[in-house]
Amino acid sequence: MMTVKEKSVVFFLFKRVFRQLLYVLMWLLLGGIVFPMVLSFITGTNYNLVEAIKNITLGPMLYIIVGCLALLSYSDFKVLIQNGISRHTYWKAKIVAFLGISALSQAIGILYVFLLKITLSGLSWEKHSLFMQVYGGFFKNTTVAYLMSFLFAILSSFVFSLGCILTGSIFSLFAKKQRRLVILAILTLFIVAVATISNVYDKNGFTVAPKIIELLNFLAGYDQSSAGKALNPTMPFIDLIIFGLVSSLCSLQVMKRFKVRNE
Repeated sequence: MMTVKEKSVVFFLFKRVFRQLLYVLMWLLLGGIVFPMVLSFITGTNYNLVEAIKNITLGPMLYIIVGCLALLSYSDFKVLIQNGISRHTYWKAKIVAFLGISALSQAIGILYVFLLKITLSGLSWEKHSLFMQVYGGFFKNTTVAYLMSFLFAILSSFVFSLGCILTGSIFSLFAKKQRRLVILAILTLFIVAVATISNVYDKNGFTVAPKIIELLNFLAGYDQSSAGKALNPTMPFIDLIIFGLVSSLCSLQVMKRFKVRNE
């Protein structure tokens, strides 16, 4: 159960993030539809509005935008902590708010596909859903398959947001100047790690590769009995739930160390 204070913080964060989401989405749509349309009028070239709408991948677009907004943790924390909101309440409210934003954004993306893309292109939902293409055949009932694909889209979007909340929280521990050094250090470590992995793979590729492939197959729900058939979606759902729980608990520990800075 949530207290009245927690509900008010959830509402505050939800409204704030939703406003940011609409702002970013508006600029993306202006850049993707309105600007090319105006440019075509000026230059006299042909512009197909229906084709432009069909080419918009709204679901993945919202998926990424919501994740990017989840990276922004410190500014909201600073406002709330100065108004008597505890770190634990802020963390809980942020998790719940992004659960709501993720569900709403993916519901909008799915409705967009059904009402516009499928209507305009005449293609089925299976052609627009990666989940249905990979795991849809696992279910005997089409309605159940659709419901599971919708649930997977919402869950994966929420878990992606949780990972971004954790990442943003870690960066929020550092001052602005320190963040640049941290990013530079991460990039350096990434390059070194890629070079090291590549070197190890060159020397031990035949030994390591099969084990990596087996692990990836296991995480994706593939086994020998699945050959030529749809994969089992049980493991991907478990992967998402575990990653989401770990990310949320780790972000709580990080947020407990937040400090108010004058930046």
